[in-house]
Amino acid sequence: MPTDSDFASLSKQRGRLTFDPTINAGHLLTFAGFLISGFVAYSTLDKRVTVVEQRTVAAEVRIGEQDSRTNSTLAEIKRDVRDTSIAVNQLARELSKGSRP
Repeated sequence: MPTDSDFASLSKQRGRLTFDPTINAGHLLTFAGFLISGFVAYSTLDKRVTVVEQRTVAAEVRIGEQDSRTNSTLAEIKRDVRDTSIAVNQLARELSKGSRP
């Protein structure tokens, strides 16, 4: 059975931090894992940016089409208002001619 002095020496050994300068397979696998996860994260981010750019271009095209439709509709409304104004003016002239003695 270990004595108290044995436990004390073990705790002193565990408490001391030592640097091991050797490189083993675990270090290499960890480094490779970091590299691979970095590449995967970058490629995923790049794909997301590409998708957002494509959506932006599609939205700009759609906005352009809507603007042209809006402009043509507005032009039609202006023509209709102008025609209505002319018709009302003509009607007013005819009514004013007919009411004169």
